[in-house]
Amino acid sequence: MSGSYDGRHEGPYQPYRGGHPQPQPPQTPFPPPAPPPPVFQTAIYRQPVFHPSLPVQPTEYQMFWRAPSWRWWRPIVGLIVGVLIMLVLAIMLSSGAVALDILTGRLVVDGSADLSLDQLMSPALFLANNVVLAGLIPVAFLISAAVFKQRPGFVSSVVGNLRWRWLARCLAIITPLWLVMIGIEWILSARDGGLDGIGVNADTWLLVVGILITTPLQSAGEEYGFRGAINRLAASFFANKTAGLVVGLIVSSTAFMFAHSAADPWLNTYYFFFGATSCILVWRTGGLEASIVMHVVNNVLSEAALPFSDLSGLFDRSAGTAGPEVLIQMGVVAVATALICWQAKRTGVVTATAPVAEMAVPQAPNQSVLATNQPLINPRPWESGNQARPDYS
Repeated sequence: MSGSYDGRHEGPYQPYRGGHPQPQPPQTPFPPPAPPPPVFQTAIYRQPVFHPSLPVQPTEYQMFWRAPSWRWWRPIVGLIVGVLIMLVLAIMLSSGAVALDILTGRLVVDGSADLSLDQLMSPALFLANNVVLAGLIPVAFLISAAVFKQRPGFVSSVVGNLRWRWLARCLAIITPLWLVMIGIEWILSARDGGLDGIGVNADTWLLVVGILITTPLQSAGEEYGFRGAINRLAASFFANKTAGLVVGLIVSSTAFMFAHSAADPWLNTYYFFFGATSCILVWRTGGLEASIVMHVVNNVLSEAALPFSDLSGLFDRSAGTAGPEVLIQMGVVAVATALICWQAKRTGVVTATAPVAEMAVPQAPNQSVLATNQPLINPRPWESGNQARPDYS
C-alpha cells in the first residue's frame, strides 16, 4: 500500500532516499564509546612515557641497575660521585689521624723523617682507614637513590633488604673453614718463630675494641663499594646478562686488586681471585650477604694477632712479601664459595626479582598480576595493535 511502512527496511540501517519514513537504528543497551581525544605528536609536545627505575622482568643482582630508566650517563655520574666523595673522606680522616699522632707526640716530623705509610702507621691511622672504607656503604646507597632512583635496600639484595637469616647461615658455613686455616697458619708461624714478639702493649685494648667495631664495617664497605656499586656500574652498560656478569666481574675484581696497592704478583692474584669469587657469590645468591660474611670473617680473624704486635709493616705488600702459600687461602675461598652456592640452591634463595611486576595491583578480585612484558595499564588495547577495536553497534 502506497505511503505505508511495510517493514521491508528492518535490519541494518540504510540511508534515507525519500519515499518512505527514515527507519531508526536498533537501540543498544550501551551507548557508543566517545571518540578518543586527539594526540598531538609535535616537536613541542609529546605524549609522556613512563620508564620505571626498577626492573620489570626477573633480573639478577649485577644487572639490577639496568632498568627501563637506565641511560648511558648514569653509571658515569655514579662513578664520579663515588670517587669524589671517597677522596674527600680519605683526605679528611687520614689527615686527622696524622694530626692526632703529631699532637700526642707519637709522630715527630722533621726534615729527615720517613713519611712512608709503614712509618706513619698507628692505631689512629689504621682505624681511620677502616672508617674510610666503611664509608663505601652510604656512598653505594647514595648512588642507588640519587643516580638510579632505586631504594638503597636493593643494593643489599634483590629483595630490597639484607637477609639476616641467610647471612647467619653463611656465617655458620664460613667461620669453621677460616678457623682451621688461621689455626694452621699460626702453628706454622710459631714453629718458625713468627710469634715471638706477641704480647700486650699500650695499644692492645684500643685495637681490640677498634677492630671488633670497625673491621666488620670496613669489610662490608668494600663489598658494597666493589661488588655492590662498581660491579653494577660496569654491568649496566650491557643488555645481555651474561656479558654484564663477565664484564662486571672483571672490572670490579681488577679495581679491588689495584685498591690494595700490592706489588707482589702472588698477592695480586689472591686479591683478584677473592674479588671474582665474591662476584660469583653475589650472582648465585642474589645479594651481598655471603660475600660480606666471607670478607668479615677473613679480615677479623687475620687481624686477631694485630693488637699484640707491632703495626709497622702492616701494609707492606712489596714484591716478595708473599709466595705460593696464598694458594692455600685461595683453596679455602673456593671451597667456601662452592658450599654457599650449594646451600643457596638447596634452600631456594631468591636470586632474581622483578619489583615493578610484583608491585602491580590487580584490577579485579580474581584477576592475576599482569605479565611483566605487558603494560601495567592500557585502557585502549586496540591502540597497541594487539587487539581489534570492539564493535558496539
